[in-house]
Amino acid sequence: MGIVIDMLTLFLFVALNKLKTAYELAIQQRVKYVNDILQALLTARKRKWDDQEADRLVRESSLLQYVKNLVEAERKRQLEEAGDDEEKIDEINYLTDEQEAKIQKVFEQSKENLMRREIPDAYLDKISFNIMHDPVFTPDGFTYERQSLLDHFARNGHVDPITGRPCKESDLVPNRSLKEAIEDFLKENGWAADY
Repeated sequence: MGIVIDMLTLFLFVALNKLKTAYELAIQQRVKYVNDILQALLTARKRKWDDQEADRLVRESSLLQYVKNLVEAERKRQLEEAGDDEEKIDEINYLTDEQEAKIQKVFEQSKENLMRREIPDAYLDKISFNIMHDPVFTPDGFTYERQSLLDHFARNGHVDPITGRPCKESDLVPNRSLKEAIEDFLKENGWAADY
C-alpha cells in the first residue's frame, strides 16, 4: 500500500510541474484555453494538499493517542505506588484527568488554527475574485490576474477596469514579488487553490 501511495504522490508531483509549465506556455502563447489549464493546475494543487492534510491528520491522531497512552501508563504506575491510600488515589486520578483534558485541548486548538482559513485580499484578482497566479500591475498601480485583464480588454477595450484610463497589454508589468508571496501562501495553504 505504501508503494502505491508513494507512486501516486510522485505522479501528482510530476503532473503539477507539467501543468505549471503548460500554464506558463499558454500565457506566453496567448492561447484561449489558458483558463482550462489554470483550473487543472488548481485542482492538482488542491488534491496534493488534501493528500498531505489527510496524512497529517492520521499522524496527529496517532500522536494524540500515543501521548494519552503515556499519561495512562503513568497513572497506572502511580496508582500501583499509592496502594490503598484513597486520598492519594483520588489526587492521582484528578491530576491525570486534568492533564488529559489539557492535552486534548492543545490538540483541538491545533485543529482550530488550521480551520481559520482566509486568503489575503491582495492575492485575489479584482476582476474574477479568484486567487492570482500571474499577477500584473497597470500604470495606475492596480494588480490583476493577467488572463482576467486580457479577457477584460477583449470585451471592453483597452482600459483599466477600475480607473477607466487607457491601458494596453504592453503597459502591464509582472508583479513578481506578489507572485512569489502567493506561491508561498499556496504551498502552505493548499485549500486556497480551491477558492
